[in-house]
Amino acid sequence: MTMVQKVVEVSPADSSEYISIATYLPIEKWKHVIPFLRLSGQVVRQLRGIEGVVRYGLRTDLPHKRFWTYSVWKDPQAIRLFVAEEPHATAIKRFAQWAGAGAAFVEWKDMEGRVDWEEAGRRLKTPTYFYRR
Repeated sequence: MTMVQKVVEVSPADSSEYISIATYLPIEKWKHVIPFLRLSGQVVRQLRGIEGVVRYGLRTDLPHKRFWTYSVWKDPQAIRLFVAEEPHATAIKRFAQWAGAGAAFVEWKDMEGRVDWEEAGRRLKTPTYFYRR
């Protein structure tokens, strides 16, 4: 299995506490993969312009239609603004239609504010939220 990973620094890490969010995004049907990737690209562009995001990471397992995201934030207000704005608001609605089994996200606070895929995997075993139809 070929896993593609990317981590992007957006702003300096200067807080004493960070909020990390990880998502596991399996796509149920192949016909939804291209629209998902297009919308994901728009969300990544949105992330680059949001104040309050420190860094984000993406993992892709395209042959199995599985995707992961990881974002580190300075404060909850920045997260709320990001989630409510387009294109992320549309992505949430569409993903609820495209999601495969086990789709979830988890949110936690930490002191380091780094992208740690192993920690994300552990935390996604007991997620904050499962996407359900």
